[in-house]
Amino acid sequence: MGHGARWPRPLVAAAVVLAGLTASGVAHAETVSRTVFGDGFDGARGAGVDPAKWSGGSWDTWQDGDGNLVLDSTLRTVTTFSQSSGHVSARIRAGDAGPAWKLLGVLTADGGTVPGRFEALGAGTTSVRDFHTYAVDWTRTSFVWSVDGQQVLRLTPATVGQPFRLALNPGGGGRYSDALLVDSVAVTVRLTVAPAPAWKAFTTYQVGSRVSYRGSTYRVLQVHTALPGWQPGLVPALFQKI
Repeated sequence: MGHGARWPRPLVAAAVVLAGLTASGVAHAETVSRTVFGDGFDGARGAGVDPAKWSGGSWDTWQDGDGNLVLDSTLRTVTTFSQSSGHVSARIRAGDAGPAWKLLGVLTADGGTVPGRFEALGAGTTSVRDFHTYAVDWTRTSFVWSVDGQQVLRLTPATVGQPFRLALNPGGGGRYSDALLVDSVAVTVRLTVAPAPAWKAFTTYQVGSRVSYRGSTYRVLQVHTALPGWQPGLVPALFQKI
């Protein structure tokens, strides 16, 4: 077109739409936290552990019916963890069981000791008669233990990036003693996932699905077919912001 020429109106409209898609229509992958292992020990009093989750244990490791595991023999996770990084959290009343790395341990995939170099980071002194949060944060090159958020120990493994298992290790005690209690164990990892699709009316959503709306991502809490006015943020019973 010559200088000063005008585009026809339909072409102008099309150019505006395409420009908008270029600027805002590109979907980006998201990084989310996902629980890949968990146990709340909610079984009946006297029940053993879930064999799909744990190996080891004996008659003197049992659930107390109040959401705790009474631990008097070593347990190991059936699952191995091979993600490049993650977070383990366990709520434990330790009794006289010992330091964090013994209570909540890491093992090689075949159940052996992880070889490497240990470095003390802090005392981690706690009341042994109270519940505390014991945690392990791992990367390909380290395991770091903490107690109630205070780092206490780092292990630099001799071989990096190897799959590992978790272990719960007891102190002294027995079935009728004030033994070590474990309230819960959870393992979370950060995953890169496809972007959540935009919320749309008249779409059927399943529990756990993710949707995006006005720049935020939500998790679906109930199976439903969305109707106008049921947008995320307006119906808390259907969506949880994440």
